[in-house]
Amino acid sequence: MVQTTVFTSSLFLSALFGCSLLPLVNAHGQILGVSANGVYNDGPNIYYSGDAKNAKTAVRTMYEASGPSYNLPTDFTDDSKMACEGASGAPVTIQVSAGSDMQIDWVGATSDLLNQPGTGDKTWPDGEYPWVHAMGTVATYIASCTNGDCTTFDASEGSWVKLEMDGIDLSQSISDDLRSTMAAKPEEYYPTGAGLWGMAKFVQDGSSWNVTVPSGLQNGQYIVRHELMAVHNPLTSSDATTGPQVYVGCIQVEVVDGGDVTLPEGTKAGSLYAADGDFAQYNVYSDNGANFVNPGPAVWDGASSSSSSSTSASSASTTSTNVSTSSSSTVYTSSSAATASIAAAAVASPTTTSVDEASNSTTSASASASTSSGACRRRRDVKRMMRKRHSSSFHETH
Repeated sequence: MVQTTVFTSSLFLSALFGCSLLPLVNAHGQILGVSANGVYNDGPNIYYSGDAKNAKTAVRTMYEASGPSYNLPTDFTDDSKMACEGASGAPVTIQVSAGSDMQIDWVGATSDLLNQPGTGDKTWPDGEYPWVHAMGTVATYIASCTNGDCTTFDASEGSWVKLEMDGIDLSQSISDDLRSTMAAKPEEYYPTGAGLWGMAKFVQDGSSWNVTVPSGLQNGQYIVRHELMAVHNPLTSSDATTGPQVYVGCIQVEVVDGGDVTLPEGTKAGSLYAADGDFAQYNVYSDNGANFVNPGPAVWDGASSSSSSSTSASSASTTSTNVSTSSSSTVYTSSSAATASIAAAAVASPTTTSVDEASNSTTSASASASTSSGACRRRRDVKRMMRKRHSSSFHETH
């Protein structure tokens, strides 16, 4: 009787609000919102397309509720997926002053770490959860919207410049609380000794990250590409669902109070990381974090005066090297009014540039990581997300 009632209710809700409310989503999380110049902008609601926030967000929809929420090595050569997970433009841009900080808040899709030790002092509203992985990098890229309007700019055409990447800092350690929490997930934290991943620092600070816009950057419209790369489920040849999980969130910004600094030539998104390279094959369990090298292009030396980090002590990141200084100026044009767009648009891209990665050894994934990843992909808390985002009073189901 209970099962029949729930099923009938699901059909009713699906008919009433659309099937997007009841997705089979491979969700681990997305950008919850962004704070810039004292103004908070909510991220989109992927579960209910009619949410009013979807018409006012500057955050591109990371993925459709019915689709995958991250990129795997098989996606690394795809300019559209790797740029903004194939997302079309968000309806608005937000202003941020050159040299100022943006706070980017993420939200997890499952309750694994909710109210657990080591996940920060943040109080999570009902239906929202901390990020669920602690091993991996946190990076920020930026690209100019060369058409002058980020709401219509095709991100697959973007020339992405790396502002920072926090990999692993072997001089620091994860908190004892978060290490214990991850062991109980179960997703045991590596390295077993010293070593603080950027993603662990991010989780410890309440799933938030601060990004500093380069001082003197020329006024205009840009996309800030924020990236979380989880390494808990190493690649195995027998399982196409394994490998580093790359979560990409794109925020449309209008830089104001800037100077005359222009971005150098960057890298097409499909060439940031090699699909068969050392990062794609990295095994955190066999390496124990000892030989990890940040993948991808060098950090732009023009961003060296800017710091990007969570609120705790910053970890070691890739230092800048010489990068081409050919620039791409952006002429600002006021964005026309746009309606919210929830569907993703994947567009093919022209020739790409090369990628620079360093060597690391690899072995097969551990059974516990594979089990944890599989469980994370299966667990869905859609109704609790809906309860928060659509102000409904559904009961939690799994």
